Amino acid sequence: MNAPVPSRPRARWSTVAALAALVALAVGAGLYVGGALPAAVPPAAGPFGYADYAQALSHVRPSGDLDFAGLQHDRAALERFVASLAAVSPHRQPELFPSPEDGLAYWINAYNALVLMQLVERYPDRVGASWFGGFYWTHAWPVGGERLTLYALKQRVLLGEYADPRVHFALFEGTRGGPRLDGAPYQPELLDAQLNDASRRYMGDARHVKLEDKTVRLASLLRERKQDLLAALPEGRGGNVLQFVWAFLPDTCEERPGCDTRGDLDRACGPLLDKCRVDFIPEDTSLPDAANAAGRR
Repeated sequence: MNAPVPSRPRARWSTVAALAALVALAVGAGLYVGGALPAAVPPAAGPFGYADYAQALSHVRPSGDLDFAGLQHDRAALERFVASLAAVSPHRQPELFPSPEDGLAYWINAYNALVLMQLVERYPDRVGASWFGGFYWTHAWPVGGERLTLYALKQRVLLGEYADPRVHFALFEGTRGGPRLDGAPYQPELLDAQLNDASRRYMGDARHVKLEDKTVRLASLLRERKQDLLAALPEGRGGNVLQFVWAFLPDTCEERPGCDTRGDLDRACGPLLDKCRVDFIPEDTSLPDAANAAGRR
């Protein structure tokens, strides 16, 4: 007599439960990274403003390097500003941010302050070449009732809701070769001029735009965000990224000796800017530390 083949319902259910757990983890991770999870909202300590953030930014040198000793001395001011972000945001209190400029200035300042806070918390022992990527996706802050990673703040909010390509040159990533941290908060009434200044600063830096004979060497950021830049051109995505670069190049290099000008690009690349080869160069990922300013080129 043949023995019956035993069924394995327990093993099947264990497999199903494991798969369900993996799906739940993947969904939860997606919600976390995408900034779709709620956060507790503490009571506001007072009217929202940028005074504490401005105090922290007073330790940014004209070169864009950071005086970390001074910044850590003023850490309480930065912490107060970051705490105010948890209580107030344009998503939660739109009446406090009636114009697009009010909202965009808030989000740029929030992004830069959170990067700055993370730098202060990690400096000097845990800040290396890859420090930024470690928390861009994985660390979330409470911001106006939402739990936002820097990824969510940039992709979903700053680029998704506002789509101004100049924002790329205003966002501090904590590297010497990236966009420079300005020494003052972005203000809604000055925002257009400040974004133009940030774009001009970036394009006027020889580490980001460098003409060598018939080759224009561009920072890797301009490759990574090329489609955003092209979308802002009258020609759209059929245009040339050098047209966007040209718009923010200086006419002279009095303030930045050694930079390339609009005239330089015109002469080398022709009136349509189509006679030059474009090459991309890696970013200097060193920390913009004023104590190590000798490394700045």
